[in-house]
Amino acid sequence: MPVRARGAAFAGCVLALAAGIALLVEPGDTGDLPFFVHTAEKLFSADWANVYANADVQLGPLQLLLFRLGDVAGILPLLVQVGVAALLWVVAGRLLTGRDPRAQLVVGLAAVALGLTYGAYQDGHPAQVIVPLVWVLAGLEAREGRTLQAGALVGLSAGFELWGLVGAVVFVLAPRARAALAGFATEAVVAACLFLPFVIAGEFRMFEYRWRVNGDTLLSLVVDPGTRFTWPMRVLQGALALGVGAGLAWSLRRTLHAVWLAPLGTVAVRLALDPVRYPWYWLAIETLALLGAAEFLTSATVGRVRPRVQGQPPARTSLTKKELLGEAVRAFPRGHHLKS
Repeated sequence: MPVRARGAAFAGCVLALAAGIALLVEPGDTGDLPFFVHTAEKLFSADWANVYANADVQLGPLQLLLFRLGDVAGILPLLVQVGVAALLWVVAGRLLTGRDPRAQLVVGLAAVALGLTYGAYQDGHPAQVIVPLVWVLAGLEAREGRTLQAGALVGLSAGFELWGLVGAVVFVLAPRARAALAGFATEAVVAACLFLPFVIAGEFRMFEYRWRVNGDTLLSLVVDPGTRFTWPMRVLQGALALGVGAGLAWSLRRTLHAVWLAPLGTVAVRLALDPVRYPWYWLAIETLALLGAAEFLTSATVGRVRPRVQGQPPARTSLTKKELLGEAVRAFPRGHHLKS
């Protein structure tokens, strides 16, 4: 089977499986989803500017837009789960370029089987899967020096949930400091464009929200349970997570592992310092761990898989001593004589 046809068949299997679960499995409790869907109705009303007048709304405008479009079309479960599966397929394909294409298939099937696509819809927090996937894609762009594209991607991730801003960790992978600064500036501009219309035209109270430190979190070991956790504390939490992720990115910047390991470290520190513990928080770690495992386990095969021309025998990666000697003789210039 041609490579493209096989890739399309693999993708079809993953998307079909995600679609089947979206259509057949209906969660009994959708958590925050009903509230977010109701809030998203304002985006297409005369009162659109006051979407963030309620401090409880901690989602970005892109995620609200996703909920509104899916709800209006009546395909919200399908849109979220198949959309997440498709994004995962694209990111895995980029990350595993040059590897055995079956690795991409395994990643896609594992993500659906482990409930990553279903979980993205179940509690109304698809950003927990989307944001880390976008970070990995941005990291791949940054490594190649395309930091403007990387900055735009990280900025867009903040449009799903604001913690997407700490994805700036991927700019450490840029080949030059000036390129990294350009990526950071692009991220800031894109994120500002997403939120400023609501700040200017309406009442914006997102940063007035207060969490309470739960007693079952790591943070409760150093902060009394019940203590109010404010947005300035959120900024400190993000800065610490960014610092750890940046350290990982710098130390591993010469390897492809940094593209997923730096975001994984960032997310892990963020969750360790979080005042609350929700089950959907683990989706981000599971997503990055799955991609990372696939990239790490297949890294030894890079360069061994060569394209095969249809009708020709498989390419050989090694020659015998006799064959090497024959190749050397044929390569030696004709008419040249060794002098004793």
